[in-house]
Amino acid sequence: MSDGLWLDKKTFVEFGATPLAGLLGEVAVAPASWGLLGILPDPDPVLRERGDDGKVLEDLTADGKVCSSIQGRKVKTLNKRDYKFTPGKEEGREPTPEAKRLCDDLTRDLERVDLYNLFSQVLDTPYFGPTPTEILWKREGNRLRVRDLIPKPREWFVFDGDGALCFRGEEAVTGDKVHPFKVVLSRHFPTYKNPYGLRLLSRCLFPVAFKRGGIEFLMRFAEKFGMPWVVGEARPGSTPAERQDMKASLAAMIRDAVAVVSGGAKVHIESVEGKATGGLHLSIVNYMDAAIAQIIQGQTLTQEIGSTGSYAASQTHYNVLTDYAEADQTLVVTAMNDLAWMYGQVNAPDALTPVFSYVEPEDLEQKAKLGRSLYALGARFKEPYFESFGLTSEEFSVASVEAPASDAGESAMFAAGDDRFTPDQQAVERLVAEALKDGGRAVHDQAGRIVDLMVRAASWEDAELLLLEAFPDLDDGDFQAAVEAAQVAADLLGRYAVRLETGRAG
Repeated sequence: MSDGLWLDKKTFVEFGATPLAGLLGEVAVAPASWGLLGILPDPDPVLRERGDDGKVLEDLTADGKVCSSIQGRKVKTLNKRDYKFTPGKEEGREPTPEAKRLCDDLTRDLERVDLYNLFSQVLDTPYFGPTPTEILWKREGNRLRVRDLIPKPREWFVFDGDGALCFRGEEAVTGDKVHPFKVVLSRHFPTYKNPYGLRLLSRCLFPVAFKRGGIEFLMRFAEKFGMPWVVGEARPGSTPAERQDMKASLAAMIRDAVAVVSGGAKVHIESVEGKATGGLHLSIVNYMDAAIAQIIQGQTLTQEIGSTGSYAASQTHYNVLTDYAEADQTLVVTAMNDLAWMYGQVNAPDALTPVFSYVEPEDLEQKAKLGRSLYALGARFKEPYFESFGLTSEEFSVASVEAPASDAGESAMFAAGDDRFTPDQQAVERLVAEALKDGGRAVHDQAGRIVDLMVRAASWEDAELLLLEAFPDLDDGDFQAAVEAAQVAADLLGRYAVRLETGRAG
């Protein structure tokens, strides 16, 4: 026994009489060569290969495909305009007055800040690299208030060998560490070896370069072979001077459509159409466009369906883009929560800091689907339920309808009860049986079995697999009915269990 921790004899032999001391240090540390002159060189493999820095990435936005891909990804997050700060609090407790005051002060400070432009520049992080946002403070009484939030040029900032942010300005070789409460730093997938994070645009450097080369060759090709050739047939034995004079006259004919050709003999002139298409160069351009979209958005079909696209494929690609946008949303949430933490440390170190979050709109379609399932189980709704969909009392009326009676045979089946389930679970079985009354024979009167499967399932996907395995003869309609009823049953059972536990705790 040592310091309250048990250690075996072998540990003492290998690490000495005080083995716990070795746990307090750091074993894997960066070599001194990492921070030459106090600065960690940018380890981006593409930029290092070219001998460039992050400034070269800004030129890539001149490419139309790069610009549209960035815009298409950013606007999915920027269009979410509903967000808020809430006071920090402990789980299960109300926020303290100091936490509420801290949240109100921060929200009031940010009313004059252009958050849309701030979020837009934070969302540039995946493409260009770290985005340092400087906090401009102002003193007001015994507090520091946020006067403005200004993203500064990323090339002014570097990292030292320890991964700490340093400011070096425009031309300085070394940098000074930045105060931890002065700059909010946004990064995209940083690592210990690469605190600068992953830059997507550096991976677009070569596709853009090859694309530009392909377009250049394509334009030359179109100039040479896209216009008809004017071919003149000189007389036999014509001199070089006569041929040169004829060539000049034909060149003038291309511009003026009129030519006088001397030669003394009959001259034959014809127009020949070029048959080459330049498909190779065009395919290079299209391939590089697809590569750029793949790098930035993770897919291609949301911008270009092409000849092989389909609705299902485009919907799948749209879901991929949505996943990317949600990851970008996390960048904004993280930056604002870092700001809130700094604000709290400066003004109220003992209070829990505010929490930033996006306000997601309620999924009315999913709510209506749940309402249909509950209605099938016998539930009847009143006016407040319909008003929750944004309807006014003038837009609907509630009919007085009695709940459907359960089938006599099913009631008899549950009258005797089932030793496997408690009375509340048997009630859930009755609800499921009612929901499946019009379903397939394979699941008729199988409410108890369905509830048992839902208890075993670890997720909704797992529940669907278990249902499909238990009832392989179901058609699509019956299977959907079984899944919906099982989900409602599990939800009702969970709600009842929570109420039961709450009652016992009280």
